[in-house]
Amino acid sequence: MGSTVIFVSVSVDGYATGPHGDLTRLHRWLSADARADDDAAVDLTARFRSAGAIVFGRRTWDSGQEPWGDDDVFDSPVFVMTHEERPPEAKNGTVFTFVSGAPADALELARAAAGDRDVVIMGSPDVAGQFLRDGLVDELLLHLVPVLLGGGTRLFGELPSASELELRSWVPGDEVSALGYAVVPRA
Repeated sequence: MGSTVIFVSVSVDGYATGPHGDLTRLHRWLSADARADDDAAVDLTARFRSAGAIVFGRRTWDSGQEPWGDDDVFDSPVFVMTHEERPPEAKNGTVFTFVSGAPADALELARAAAGDRDVVIMGSPDVAGQFLRDGLVDELLLHLVPVLLGGGTRLFGELPSASELELRSWVPGDEVSALGYAVVPRA
């Protein structure tokens, strides 16, 4: 079984979005021009493409509709955590399955789809926090963007307790640096 990985861009001052939910600066590294000469961006993109399944929240689904358009953005099945029951939807190169319930329920479905590959938790800081609070995360793969946003949505709000992390990888880059941490299991 693969790992469960939080996969998210964050500013140096800890924001996962800019003011008013703006992702423009945090996701600039995703452009083909930025990725071309940036080892960290290339590595992050390859890790994302190799995931066996992806989980994110309804806000990420809603905010992605315009930028994703009709492009084939995903190579893996996607599980969208939501309170609204709705049928699966095929688009953007995959099938989106809408899951209501606890993070463990979404993770169970995602792991079944992923097989031996990783499950990536992306997008919403709220969803990432839920998975962390429930002890369901093996790794954090932070896309550290060299900017101080000064406001927006914090990546990690309040967590119930401290979590120890162990640095596993670091790939520096101009547009983004990739920091990989293992989450040390709680005693």
